[in-house]
Amino acid sequence: MLSETPALNEKEDLMGATRGYYSLIQYCPDLSKAESVNVGVLLFCPEAKFIDARTSSENSRVRKFFGPGTFDPVRLQAAKKAIEARLRVCRDDFRTVEDLNHFIDTRANELLITPPRPMKVLNPEAALDALFKELACE
Repeated sequence: MLSETPALNEKEDLMGATRGYYSLIQYCPDLSKAESVNVGVLLFCPEAKFIDARTSSENSRVRKFFGPGTFDPVRLQAAKKAIEARLRVCRDDFRTVEDLNHFIDTRANELLITPPRPMKVLNPEAALDALFKELACE
């Protein structure tokens, strides 16, 4: 189970928590094979008006999974940074989880964003960092 801190065992620790949604950002070079590797994570907290993503600064997971020479590292890095930038520039356009789903549905390249999964969030920045370390860190 994902949590942003190990201290989320007691009920009072969840007081003040807001609903959030996280999605994995995955590199999938061949949709017909449906093989992918996590390269980042996105966190959306509508009540806190927070949306952001963290992506890996390197491509070692991709290289390890798919092999060296099977992808263009410059293009992949640019695609990861483009998702981060788009979320920051358009952050005011995201008000509901449906807005996030629409954004996800309009992506059309080798980077996939999984459907949003709900979670409780106390501190969005800390939660995003924890999700990234747990699910997509190199």
